[in-house]
Amino acid sequence: MRNGKMFWLTVFIVLSVAVFLFGTVFTGCEGTAVAETTAAETKAPETTAKETTAETTMAEETTAAEMEFEGQALVISGSTTLLEVSQAWAEAFMEKYGGEVTINGGGSGVGIADLINGANDLANSSRSIKDEEKTEAEANGIDVKEYVVLFDGIAVITSSNISVPELTIKQLSDIYMGKITNWKDVGGPDASIVAAGRDSASGTGEYFLERVVQLDKKEKDNDYGDVVLRLQSNADVANQVTGNDNTIGYIGLGYLKDAAGAKIVNIKDTDDSEAIAPTVQTVGDKTYPIARDLFVYANGNKMSEITTAFVDFMLGDEGQAIGEEVGFVSAE
Repeated sequence: MRNGKMFWLTVFIVLSVAVFLFGTVFTGCEGTAVAETTAAETKAPETTAKETTAETTMAEETTAAEMEFEGQALVISGSTTLLEVSQAWAEAFMEKYGGEVTINGGGSGVGIADLINGANDLANSSRSIKDEEKTEAEANGIDVKEYVVLFDGIAVITSSNISVPELTIKQLSDIYMGKITNWKDVGGPDASIVAAGRDSASGTGEYFLERVVQLDKKEKDNDYGDVVLRLQSNADVANQVTGNDNTIGYIGLGYLKDAAGAKIVNIKDTDDSEAIAPTVQTVGDKTYPIARDLFVYANGNKMSEITTAFVDFMLGDEGQAIGEEVGFVSAE
């Protein structure tokens, strides 16, 4: 009997130990599995964090590349004909590349004088630089670089009360010299002609003088008559013509939108020529008689990074498209 009790006691002890050991092993395995799962789950956010950091870095690098001229400055002055398009170029350039681009008018002569005296980085001009200006620039150590940035036509306009559909270059010359003073002499009403032109600082005024008044430089002694109103800008001429009767004036093709209500005069190169209207097409194909190049001048010895980049921008597809939007003809 005693031996039987001992047997069952032994069996109980063995089973208890077995159950204890089994539970310990199971718990240990379960803890390991949980630990491994937790570690795996912890690693996932690390990968996401790395990807986010990489994306942020790429965005910062792109922004840095786009704003590469931040802190650099560029000063442009000169032609009022190029003033509006230059402002549009500057805004687009700064938005894309950064930097500070300042645009001033004053006229082509002022812009070229500023370049000669080192007061600007680029000079806008609606006429080509004169030989004496280039000589003066070279004497100041300036290597003059010339860029044709756009093409332009000079449109002749009259007040709304004047119905003269066409004029020859010779008739225009006589009007601006003061030889023709009444509209009836060119097919208009019996009324005195009021002629509006540009001042002496204007490249447009100088081009019109040489091409029209001086008959393409064939009559270099010809000059504007004393009665011609010499105004500072295309806008001033447009306002004079649209705001007063019996007036004739000339403005850049891109400024026709500022002359609503004025009448456009078609121009004949000679008596036997076809009368041509000033349009983007006729300026582009050079059939319009009063068409010209528009220039930007730079100092080749002082071409900063932002200056070079701005010139490239003007001459590139984006810059030329902006010029066309303003009303000029692409130089491409």
